[in-house]
Amino acid sequence: MTEPTRGRVIHPLLFYGLVAVAAFAIGMAIFQFIVLPAITGRGDIVIVPDMKGIPLASAEEACRERGLSITVVGERYSDEAPAGYVLDQDPASGEGLKGRRSVQVIVSSGEKMEAVPNVTGGSLREAELALEGAGLRRGRISRIFTHDGGQNRVAALTPPPGTEVPAGSAVDMLVCMTGEPRVFLMPDLRGTDIQFVRERLESSGFHVTRVVPRRDESRFPGTILSQTPPPGYSIKEGGTIELVVSTVD
Repeated sequence: MTEPTRGRVIHPLLFYGLVAVAAFAIGMAIFQFIVLPAITGRGDIVIVPDMKGIPLASAEEACRERGLSITVVGERYSDEAPAGYVLDQDPASGEGLKGRRSVQVIVSSGEKMEAVPNVTGGSLREAELALEGAGLRRGRISRIFTHDGGQNRVAALTPPPGTEVPAGSAVDMLVCMTGEPRVFLMPDLRGTDIQFVRERLESSGFHVTRVVPRRDESRFPGTILSQTPPPGYSIKEGGTIELVVSTVD
């Protein structure tokens, strides 16, 4: 009869080699996940979220979920972001930051507002200078004519004096003129750009009371196609004008 088959015996050198490899792997894991973070202080690093363009409350919640906090270090005016929205942050989104640290943010205070100054009773030039000093600009000028004598003066404003409006807004003025309105010959406006022409007409005291769109794919959008009064007709200072302009819609 044959002898019973004995279990395979691992060679001592192979056994010690496996032990050494296992010990090395364990040592590397300990160094990587325990020793190295303790040395570098990066054991609780989190990624800073992107908070630009969102409300401050939402930004605070996003940070709180990551164990961070928010410190508002300033505010500035913005024409794009409403008041209370984050404009800038430090550190930037995607950067690493230790937990329980604070992200500094700058928050929008909304559009800069200016009060319309009371320039009624003064000359048009004085009104223009006052508006410029207040961070506003001259809008449309309407004229009425009287025979009472005296100096030309600003009679009313739109928006009214004291109204808070965004900086750079236009303020329309009604000017009381002495004497008779001047008479002009209506120029040919056809083929010109509505935006350019309208601004010049209204700054000269005329009123573009109606703009009618008409589909015309052969013309660049906003091109004046026809006008009332027609070219060559008389128009008084402060008179009204209607325009037909091209559109592709």
